Amino acid sequence: MPTTNVSPQKQPKGKPSKRVAKRAGRAPAGFKTLVEPLTKRRVVRARARSGVEVWVAPMPGYRKSYAMMTTRYGSMDTHLPDGEELPDGIAHFLEHKMFQTPEGDVFDLYAARGASANAFTTFTHTSYLFSATSRFEENLITLLETMDDIHADDPGVEREKGIIGQELAMYEDDAGWRGYFGLLQALYRRHPVRIDIGGTAASIAPIDPAILQRTHAAYYSPANMVLTVSGDVDPARVLALVDQVTGTRRRGHHNRRRAAEEPKGVAQREVRTKLSISRPQVLLGLKDRPGRGPQGRVRRRIQGAILFEILFGDGGRIQAPLYHQGLVDDSLSGGYEAEHDYAFGLVSAEVDQIEPYRKALLAALRAAARDGPTDAEVERCRRRFIGRHLRVFNQPESTAHWMLALALEGVEPGAAVDALRSATAAGLRRHLRELVSAPRAWSILEPR
Repeated sequence: MPTTNVSPQKQPKGKPSKRVAKRAGRAPAGFKTLVEPLTKRRVVRARARSGVEVWVAPMPGYRKSYAMMTTRYGSMDTHLPDGEELPDGIAHFLEHKMFQTPEGDVFDLYAARGASANAFTTFTHTSYLFSATSRFEENLITLLETMDDIHADDPGVEREKGIIGQELAMYEDDAGWRGYFGLLQALYRRHPVRIDIGGTAASIAPIDPAILQRTHAAYYSPANMVLTVSGDVDPARVLALVDQVTGTRRRGHHNRRRAAEEPKGVAQREVRTKLSISRPQVLLGLKDRPGRGPQGRVRRRIQGAILFEILFGDGGRIQAPLYHQGLVDDSLSGGYEAEHDYAFGLVSAEVDQIEPYRKALLAALRAAARDGPTDAEVERCRRRFIGRHLRVFNQPESTAHWMLALALEGVEPGAAVDALRSATAAGLRRHLRELVSAPRAWSILEPR
């Protein structure tokens, strides 16, 4: 379950030395140099002896360094490799327990050094991170050592159930969270994306130290993990520290998920939930198909993002007319999500009247599918997205997350830019027609 709220800021400390600048432009032994095509930003990638995939973006002159250790294990992994079924929410539960050691909470150790640490769980992965302006190597060793083992006893696990139970209760009252997962449960019949990342109080109740140990052994092995580091750091030193800390660990296996056997249709056309809110919230989901292969998925995801920006961004093809008609306010938004075996478009808004809005939204989508995006709209959106992409490289945090996305998807640094450049009005029109005719579902939150 996401818990991080990073506000990255560039913190240059003056002109880098010639030695540091030279180091940033040349890959050390064991690393492969990769180049982002627009900025010419160089990042390096290597495989540690233990199997950990290591990505480093040297950023000479920055005070802040950022490191993130990620396992390819998230809430969608509902079974161990041997077929044993896992309780819903155990990935998030494991995230909580990883910071607890016999010596105390690892967060306290980071804080004593002036570092900021956090963690989050998603459908597909779990990440542990820190940012620091000093004592980077000490903090990196702590991060690597934290992943090595899980310290769980019966009293600690039971105590954590109470803490997580309170967190789950908080999300029960969160309108955005309830509406989103209500929509996923309406869209998908069998796919594990329909399961709340944190599980429920009932689903986490059977969790014990033994199942946590087995899950950690299966999914926290070095071969299943990615380390992304950005800042004024030496890549060779980073790799040496990874080898030093993880070199004796059992290598393990890369987690390769099988596609879920999900029917084409939706589970329910509509889900309604009563909640303590002042106005109804309406979410529309359009069940799409993902692209084939890593490059195909990136292209499909970029196409979906462009479409929903054209339609629902500020002044968008659908946003502006609905706004001027008084049917929506600035809460209207649209987005597109896709992974290896699922994809969907999402439109969300707070409204005064549910049915007039739904009728107008569907009519606007059908009209947009008939006309399709224009070349001018596509080009404006392409430039907007390229601008956002360029800003990624201003901060160590966003740079590290960009590298993680490349590692998890298995693509090169130019994949997103290539997808942006190859997007055409004709291709987007086809995609939009597919979306408008796709199975759809509604999640509606009503004032209690």
